[in-house]
Amino acid sequence: MPKISVIIPVYNCEKFLPMCLDSIILQTYENLEIICVNDGSKDNSLKVLQKYARKDSRIKIINQKNQGQSVARNAGLSEATGDYVSFIDADDWVSLCLYQKFVKKLKKLNRDIDVYIFNACSYTDKPKSVYLSKFFEITEWKNFQDPDYIHIFDDCMNPFSGNMAVCNKIYNRNFLQGNNLNCLPGLIFEDQLMNLESLILAKSIVLNNDPMYMYRKQNSSSTMNSLGNKVFDIFKIINKMEDFLKKTNNYEDYKYAFFQHKYTQFSFLFYEAPFFKKARFYDEMKARLLMTKEENLNKDICKKLVGYDIFESITELDWYSFYKKYKDRRI
Repeated sequence: MPKISVIIPVYNCEKFLPMCLDSIILQTYENLEIICVNDGSKDNSLKVLQKYARKDSRIKIINQKNQGQSVARNAGLSEATGDYVSFIDADDWVSLCLYQKFVKKLKKLNRDIDVYIFNACSYTDKPKSVYLSKFFEITEWKNFQDPDYIHIFDDCMNPFSGNMAVCNKIYNRNFLQGNNLNCLPGLIFEDQLMNLESLILAKSIVLNNDPMYMYRKQNSSSTMNSLGNKVFDIFKIINKMEDFLKKTNNYEDYKYAFFQHKYTQFSFLFYEAPFFKKARFYDEMKARLLMTKEENLNKDICKKLVGYDIFESITELDWYSFYKKYKDRRI
């Protein structure tokens, strides 16, 4: 009966927090510790946490001044005592059988695993609000027909596709500690770096295609809806991802997939950036993409990459022409 530490960073989520907490405390698997890190919330989030903690002894509250989601996650991780660790965002919620399914899989395999990946849906408060928007496509993994297959990162045929979050994964805590894996403090998009590091280092990855995580899209206090200057953090994160690929001698194997990830991610965040920062963001992404292409990549292979027309447009257009061309496609 492995113990699972559920880590929930909380910042100004009083409206959505009860739904998140209910989805954890009502889990059909009960051997949980629920670590809620109040990251300097200015609303009534702390009162909500305290109310739930009085009803459920598994809930532990950590209070800290506002330092961002990555620091909050690390604070929870440092206090975790479970065999496995799960990160859940306070404005999202999960299937009530998530952890039971995970433990059932562990028993069937009769072994520990490093990373367990499950799928997700997007969620809004509008009518018919839950709709399928998968974080990953299981068909992009080799031997995906076998639900008990033990994967490694090389089995993924499109390794940078889809969502690169930590929230749709359950991690072996000894695996995280043994490899000094945590969230990079002070930057957003840190999910991408931790996701890449953990999947490359993992010797055992198990997939579940069931959508068991519900991602709330419209929360105005969420990271993606309040980027500001932090949108430029993506360039620092991409640098660190590239450094890690080179350090682990994986860059040559993944350089074309990583190049595709760069122009896909940069162009998406160009639209998320504040309007008055788009020109500056565009200039940096163009310079970085041109440098990558000219230094490392075969042009004929690049032309076969999915979405390569986006890269070509970035190099040929000015920021406003690019904005107008793709704004209806919302890359």
